[in-house]
Amino acid sequence: MLQVVLRVVAPPDKRNEILQVLACLSGPTEVAKGCRLCRVLCDASDDDVITYWMQWESREDLETHLRSQRFQKILPYIELSLEPPEVDVSNLHSVGGIEFVVSAIHSPHVEEHREISIPMRKEHEG
Repeated sequence: MLQVVLRVVAPPDKRNEILQVLACLSGPTEVAKGCRLCRVLCDASDDDVITYWMQWESREDLETHLRSQRFQKILPYIELSLEPPEVDVSNLHSVGGIEFVVSAIHSPHVEEHREISIPMRKEHEG
């Protein structure tokens, strides 16, 4: 599985327009052959930072999308970024879902790797 993370810094006067375009195109993208997800995210610490996040089953599916008319509609909005757009394409190997998280939390090895210790309350002897 491939993951694409695209980060742009929108000009404040174009932020809503860029969000609208990406949001309108994310639905049709998400139902395209091979797309596992397509999300538009806003940064909680900077309103002008927008992340377009996609996951694809295969490189072929991703390349087909990048050549599509749908993706071509996004390019002018990427070029509006106030900073050079950040693009990260990663090959992902699934480790697991919630089962992995629960297993890690309950693993006896967790205590060995903890950087923060929580002091235990001592019971007063009476």
